Amino acid sequence: MESTEAQLAKLPIKEILHNIAGIMSVSKEESKKKDKLLKRIIADGSPELIDGLRRAGAEHQERKVWSRKERRMNKRAHEEDAEKHTSAKIPRLEARMSSDNQRSPATFLQVPSTDDLHACYTSFHTATANEALAFGTCGVCARECNVQEDGLRRTKLTDIPNQHRLQPREHHDQHVLVDGMLLEHTALRHASDKPPRLSLANGLWIGNQPWVLQQLTFPEQLLIAHLYPRVYVFKLFPKRSGGTRDLSSLQNAMRGNVTTFDQNMADIAGMVEGDLMPRRPTILASLITITFVGVGRLPKNWIRTTFRVRRDAVRDALVWLKTNNPKYYGGIKISDERLASLPADDVPIEISSVIRQSDDIGIVEQESEGYVPLDDDEGELVFMATFPNLKSPDVVPLQMSGTIDTEMSTVTANEMMSWGLANLWADGKEPPYAVRHGAQAVSDFGRPWKQNNVSSRKEGDKETNFFEKAYPCLFPYGEGGIERRQRVQVDFGDHIRWLLRYYDRRFRRHETFPFVCFGILQRRQALDARLLSTISVQSMQRAQAEEASNLPISDPAIRLLRQHLYSTAGRVIGTDQSHYHLRSQIWATSIMLNPPSLWITINPCDLHDPIAQVFAGERINMDKFVSMIGPNKETRAQNIAGDPFAAARFFHFMIQTIIETLFGVHVTPHQVSQRQGILGFVSGYFGVVESQGRGSLHLHMLLWLNDAP
Repeated sequence: MESTEAQLAKLPIKEILHNIAGIMSVSKEESKKKDKLLKRIIADGSPELIDGLRRAGAEHQERKVWSRKERRMNKRAHEEDAEKHTSAKIPRLEARMSSDNQRSPATFLQVPSTDDLHACYTSFHTATANEALAFGTCGVCARECNVQEDGLRRTKLTDIPNQHRLQPREHHDQHVLVDGMLLEHTALRHASDKPPRLSLANGLWIGNQPWVLQQLTFPEQLLIAHLYPRVYVFKLFPKRSGGTRDLSSLQNAMRGNVTTFDQNMADIAGMVEGDLMPRRPTILASLITITFVGVGRLPKNWIRTTFRVRRDAVRDALVWLKTNNPKYYGGIKISDERLASLPADDVPIEISSVIRQSDDIGIVEQESEGYVPLDDDEGELVFMATFPNLKSPDVVPLQMSGTIDTEMSTVTANEMMSWGLANLWADGKEPPYAVRHGAQAVSDFGRPWKQNNVSSRKEGDKETNFFEKAYPCLFPYGEGGIERRQRVQVDFGDHIRWLLRYYDRRFRRHETFPFVCFGILQRRQALDARLLSTISVQSMQRAQAEEASNLPISDPAIRLLRQHLYSTAGRVIGTDQSHYHLRSQIWATSIMLNPPSLWITINPCDLHDPIAQVFAGERINMDKFVSMIGPNKETRAQNIAGDPFAAARFFHFMIQTIIETLFGVHVTPHQVSQRQGILGFVSGYFGVVESQGRGSLHLHMLLWLNDAP
């Protein structure tokens, strides 16, 4: 019979450390040397721990033996298949070469046959039918999944394999367990004690969003939050100034980066006792700056729609959070004095006093120039006298009538920042003390290094998370934040995509969350260079001073960094260097396939296409629909404005479907295949996506046709 040490030695040291985590502590030397680690466990470990490790070792050995057998079987089958296909391989290659040699310029721009056209149209119809557009909610990961694309299927609870992997390690009072499993992707692969990566049991559970938090406006969310993402979100108006425009039917966009500030608790520790909530309304003046672009007075109902503050709504939200989110709000004290300083239902004077106006409407036209034709379906401009229903998504128009670059308006970025930080009460009476956000930006790097397993910051005895603190309305129970501690780590970008596909659509409909995530992701791409870590803050400050004085940079490391900036920026979305890479790819393709044959622009209409409404949650029978079935024009616009993720999904779905069904090009990670399309045989294409004035997407594309001269 094997000794205990031999039985435990079957497990890799990584799995041993995982099984004893939280039960037994070991030294750094023991965690690196297996023999010392086993001796320590046998000497000091409990019988239950040793028995569990013994069983885990036996299971690991069985999996190892089965894996060897499976590899041998696969290798044998692969060799047999290779022998069968060897004889047919050379004839196929010869046939392909013969087919290529038969093509000539005479076939260039040859019109496809009627049967080929009908086949393309049939493929497009099939790709947009009910069966192809069917969606459902996955019980394991809670994502909204496409039935065909994601392989969603119905299964009995008793038929779910490895149910122990869906049991949460940390329990919450609001968890609803089904046979011990925390459910809401059937992508269960190999047997393991760890939960599936994108499952609720892997620390992704966030809980339902209560109505008291759903109804909060943007300023109300700021008054109860611990962190403040400085993101500028504003309304995109059509290029012409005409048309009746309901604010809820207009889309959002972002300019600039995202910087998050913590509450400046150190400066007010001597003034107040405890953690008082809500924040004083004076803090709104340092967080919100509004520039109104247009002639005439700004209609007050525009401001009230988005920036209203309701005293009772703030109180109800804090009471709910104090009861259900003890992690961040269990120790707060709800101050009646601060609640009394809030308006009953109006725009706080701290917000209305910081509005700046620019009558240079030409800036809007200058910013929105592009290839897209003007919107001709517009009438006279009518200011809406009523504000949208609270159930419709709120918006944050920091520039109310159009999109302007903060450096191009009459108010510069530095001036706007100084203005926002300097504003107090409009009547000039300074309150006893004004609380502003801290001057130190908060780190949003949940995992500073890829090899580091630390997912969150620790404050005192509790582990905190950036997104859980910044968005209590999205993470109401203080659980499920991005890059928190997880048994199976989820990448930042993958977690964002998971949240945007969450079944109740709260994240994709939020006013600032998508912009904050994109800003953080873009900044991380720019900073993901090892060279940056070799340069100190002092050397960067010296280089900054030399640059400001028009002097050459003296530090050779900084000079070397400047030489690498283009290669770094080329990996960042939207930079000039990334555009240079695209141009290089176009030239390389033209050298291989001759000059392009066609330049086209594809502009899917997300406002009127029923497929976009299906992605936004409307129930439309795509097999039997007619033009009058479905929501009206205003509802369609509100659906798209309130769900930008659905608009982006619709665009990418339509482009992919057009390329595959109408152009006849099918792309997989391993190969590209082509067939006869409505334009003949396409030998290559190159497309770039652009955002037009109101925020929707369109595609500029170059096409190379076969046999082009």
